[in-house]
Amino acid sequence: MAKATGIAQFSQGRSDINRIDPRLLVIVPGFNMREESPELDAHIDMLAQSIAEVGVKKPIEVKLEDGKLLVREGHCRVRASMRAIEVYKADLKTVPVVSVDRYANEADMILNQVVGNSGKPFTTMEQAKIFKKLLDMGWQQGEIAKKVGMSNGRISQILDLLTMPPSVQSAVIAGTISASLAQQTVKAAETPVAAAQALQAAVDKATEEGRKVKPSDVQAAPNLRTVLKNAFDNSDVDCSEETLTQGSVVITMPVEDFEKVRKLLEL
Repeated sequence: MAKATGIAQFSQGRSDINRIDPRLLVIVPGFNMREESPELDAHIDMLAQSIAEVGVKKPIEVKLEDGKLLVREGHCRVRASMRAIEVYKADLKTVPVVSVDRYANEADMILNQVVGNSGKPFTTMEQAKIFKKLLDMGWQQGEIAKKVGMSNGRISQILDLLTMPPSVQSAVIAGTISASLAQQTVKAAETPVAAAQALQAAVDKATEEGRKVKPSDVQAAPNLRTVLKNAFDNSDVDCSEETLTQGSVVITMPVEDFEKVRKLLEL
C-alpha cells in the first residue's frame, strides 16, 4: 500500500475531508486580520462551548508548507477548538480539515477572508486592513472592489479608516464608537486632533452613563480659528516699539484660553 503524502499523511481518516489533530494546525501571525477585542474573545468562547458539545462542523482550510499545516481560513474555529480542549476539557481528538491548492495565490487567500467568510463577519476596520494589505501586494483598488462586490467609493471609505488618529482607530476597534460615526466626525472637524478630542469626550460621557455612544453625544469639534480668535480677543498684546526692537511680542493670555489652545493643538 502506497504511503500517504501531502496533507493526507497527517489525517486520521480518509475521505474528501481529512480528520486532523487541531494541535497540528498552525496559525500564522498577521495572516488573519481579526482585531483582538472583548467581542472577538466572547465569540471564540461561545464557539468553544459549542465545539465542546458537538465538535467542529465546517472544515478548516489549510495549506501544507514546509511540512506544516498553515491555517488559511477558520482561525476562530482553531482557537475555539483549543479552548474547548484546554478550558472545557473536551475530548476533541480531530477536526475536519480541507487542503487549499498548494499553488493558490497568497493574495487570493487573503481576500477569501472577506468573500468566503461565513462565520463572524469582519468589522469595517478589519476589512480596511485586508484591503490595505492587498494594495501593498500590488492589487489595484478597482480589482478589490470587483472581487468583494463593493463600489470603488466604498472601498475608499473603508480605507480612510486607516488615516484616522490612532486613538480614534482604537476606539473603533474596541467598539466604543462606530466606524461611520468616527468617519463623519473626522471629516467634519477642522483637524484630526479636534475630531479625536470630540470623540473622546463623547466616549467619556457615554461610559459615565453606562451606555454606548450616540451620534448626538458628539459635539461639534472646536474650530481652531475660532478658538485662537477668542483667545487673542481676551489677551493683552504688547507689540510696542521697545518689545519689537528686542525681536519679540509679549502676549498675556488668560489661563483658560491658553489651555483651550494648548489642548486643541496637543502642545
